[in-house]
Amino acid sequence: MKMKVPVQALLLMATALRTTHAAEQTCPWMNAATAGGILEGQARAAVTKMGDDATCEFTRQNSKDKLRIEVVMMGTARSELAAYKAECIGPAAPLPAIGTDAVACGTQTKNGEAAEQIAGRVRKQAFLIRVTADVTSPREALRERAQKAAEQVAGNLF
Repeated sequence: MKMKVPVQALLLMATALRTTHAAEQTCPWMNAATAGGILEGQARAAVTKMGDDATCEFTRQNSKDKLRIEVVMMGTARSELAAYKAECIGPAAPLPAIGTDAVACGTQTKNGEAAEQIAGRVRKQAFLIRVTADVTSPREALRERAQKAAEQVAGNLF
């Protein structure tokens, strides 16, 4: 005996499956459209969550440009923030208007790309924002992009 399933029921199930799958790739602090604005092009997201900690990596299509957002719960030693700051090369510039203890600095990449990062904290959460691009990209522009992202992430963490 064949069972007829109403079209509306099939559409509802397909929508539920698509919504469930999309929820797996949602960054808690920024969406792909906003990240695309920071990266100056359409961006795709890859999200990794472990408990309260999450890492979101947005990659601009047809480019090496990336925006990485890491947010972790800090332990009592607060070594997470210190570890982020230890990745700085050269002097770190304080950013008093973004969270607490935030600094901006250049950082080394494995592929010789240019990268700027901002590390800071909001309450008991440490965050790292890193913008990576081709080595020909001006560091000032990368820092501006990282700062825009950090302002949004810190605001969302409050």
